This record gives sequence, C-alpha cells and structure tokens, in this order.
Amino acid sequence: MKKTLFFICALALNLTASAQIFTTPKGKLIDNMYRNSDSWVKKGWTSMEPGKYEGLASKIVEGDDGYLYVYNPLSGFNSNSWLKLEKVGEGRYKAVLPQIIFKDNDGGDDDDEEGGNTERIFKLNRMIATGKDQYKVVEASKNYMEYTWDGKTLKMLGAGSKNEILGVVYGEDEWESRYGDWNVTIQTSTDKLITPPNTAQNVQYTVTSRENTSPRLIDAAIEGNDIYLKGLFKSEKLANVWVKITRQGDKAVMLSNQYLGVTKATDYMRFSNDTSAYHTYAAVFNDAAAATNELEFSVNVATGVLTANNILKIMFGKSSATNMPKVDLESYEELVLTPYQAVAGKPETPKLHYCSAADSYDYTQKITTLAFYVKNVSVDGKYLNPEKMYYNIYLNDSKTPFTFEKSRYYYLEKDITDIPFNYS
Repeated sequence: MKKTLFFICALALNLTASAQIFTTPKGKLIDNMYRNSDSWVKKGWTSMEPGKYEGLASKIVEGDDGYLYVYNPLSGFNSNSWLKLEKVGEGRYKAVLPQIIFKDNDGGDDDDEEGGNTERIFKLNRMIATGKDQYKVVEASKNYMEYTWDGKTLKMLGAGSKNEILGVVYGEDEWESRYGDWNVTIQTSTDKLITPPNTAQNVQYTVTSRENTSPRLIDAAIEGNDIYLKGLFKSEKLANVWVKITRQGDKAVMLSNQYLGVTKATDYMRFSNDTSAYHTYAAVFNDAAAATNELEFSVNVATGVLTANNILKIMFGKSSATNMPKVDLESYEELVLTPYQAVAGKPETPKLHYCSAADSYDYTQKITTLAFYVKNVSVDGKYLNPEKMYYNIYLNDSKTPFTFEKSRYYYLEKDITDIPFNYS
C-alpha cells in the first residue's frame, strides 16, 4: 500500500509543470552565446513555416546546484525565463517536462464577463506530429528532451525532424503554433567588435549608394593599408560600430561577416513581431541569392575614391548558403566612399516635387502644400555638410524670403525664415 501511494505521488509530481524561472540562477554565467536551430519560424504576423533561426543571442548558467539552465529556451519565443536541465551522465543533460516558461493575460473571450483578460500559462513540452502541422504532447513517460554539453556547446538530441519538437502549449494543451524546435545548437562566440588602433589617423568619408544617392558623412581612421569606418550603417544602434577595409594596391577588400554586435529587428524598422536579439554581421553578397566572402572595391589612386562591385547587407547570424536574408534590414549596392575635406560650394538648385491647395476640414481656409527635393551636394557634385545648410522659400516674385510665423503655424517653436536642411 505504501509503495502504491508513493508511486502515485511521484507520478503526480512528474505531471506538474515546474515553476517559471525568471531570475538568473546562481552559478557560472556564460553569456553572449550563438544559437541556431531548425524550427517553426514566423511568416508575417499570423502564419508560420519550417525554417531556421541563426545567430540568436543566448546564455547558459552552470548552476551551483548542479543543474544547467538555458535562457529563452525556445527559438523566437522571447519568454525571458530559464529552462532547467538535470545532469544524467558525463556531458549529458535532460530537461524534464513540462516546464512553465511564460504567462500572460490574453486568454478568454472578449464577450466573457472577464473581458478576455484571463491568465494563460505556457508550458514547454515534447510534442509529436498528429497530422499536417498539428501536434500533441507525448505521453508523460516520454516527456523530456536530452542534450549534450561540453562547457562550450549545447546540442539537442533525439528529435532531428519536425515530426517531434520541443514546443509550447497553453490552455488544454493547445500548441502555440508559431514556435517549435527540432534541432538546436548553442555555442560560445568568439566574435569581437572591430576597433581601430589608437595610432590610427582620423579622417572622414562620404557615403553614397544606389539606394542612397545623397552623400552622408561618416568618421573613419587609417592605419597603414587599413581603413576603419564608423557609422557606415544608418541604424542608430550601429552609430559607433566600426568595419574594416584593407587596401591592396588599386583595389581594396572588406571581409564578409564582420561583427556588429547584438541588435533586434526594431533597430532597423518601426514595427516587427520578432522581438528576439541576434548576433549581427555586415555580410557580402554577389546578388540576392548568393553570399560571397568579400566586398571588393576599385580604388581611384588619384582621388582615393573607393567603389564597390558587390552588395553589402546587415544580417542576423553569419551569412552562408543556408542563412540568406529573410528581410532587408539595411543594404548597400554600388557603394562609393569618397575622402572628405570641408570646402565651400554652391548648392544644387532645389527641385519642386509638387504644389497643391485644398480646403481645410471646416472649409474656413485654403491649405497649400509644397514638396521639393533639396540635396546636400554642390553644383560640381561635392558633398556639403547639411548641418551648415539652410534654405528659403520665396512666394511669387518676392525678393524677400517667406517667414513662417509661430502665431500662424502653431506647431512652430519660433518664427522661421532660414529653414535648417534637416528640419522636419
């Protein structure tokens, strides 16, 4: 009788999901790890497809209690919690499931008295396919995932295909169909940010490309044949990140997969349903479907102008034949780098885009809209610093520039006659 009671209690404990682990466990933290996986990946905002996650930023704790802990254990699911793995042999670990990794208050129906704000509890489980893109939790005795760990690399064992996955369920074991892994590797990363030597000479270059024809000024440093560029990419997150180009006579090369640090999709676009953090790289492509090892520039020996013949892109994870861009975070084709020296110049004449007039919403006044293009380039094609430029608007044949008065244009902080180049 006692043995039977003990067995029932043990079984009940095994079926109960472990509590969610929010705080970093005590032990040796191994941070800044590089994760890749074969997984269900989000396609747009509502659907999914089999694919890969490459370069997810991850971390592991070797716990003082003898357990191993994995942060954000499901690829693409930013749960901010830890999966607990128990040691079962030398270099072998097992995650006993289910384990709770996330909670929210998005359950229920909007027509319910609760207003659709009931709690949902998300639990990691081993799941098996039951049909086309459908899964169920495996039986309790098989509900675990096995891993190997050698102090540098964690590998998932035993799944191998999307027929069996590490998935997450909520409610009555309903699969959260945007997430599921069947092959995971997490390893330490040795990638470091590029930094020019202290002895490098500080200079500046202007940058243009097929996508951005207006020159942009960036800082640079030169040490021997090496040219270091800071802020080559427009994302504010990368404003102080360097890349390196090396001159080789009448050409120069930039190696692909130069490390840019850890970034998120929202560092490049206003909205994204991907909230994960990724190891990010400057990668080179011959075209949209072919990665290559280096970006090659021709060098005008007389002027020092560098002109690229490939495409430079920002990538989540290192580019390879199996990791091609899914979204265009930022890219440059026909990249041109021109040594810059500050000189005075006559700006190009602005070009009128359109002029329109329409009644206000209450028909009490006529609203006129002007749109025009202004380039920070001189008539002889040289870069002009936009911070030192302004423009004026003249109406009809007036020789006096028009003043936008604060009393009339309520959104202004003060009257404006000389409009700063970058004013918006």
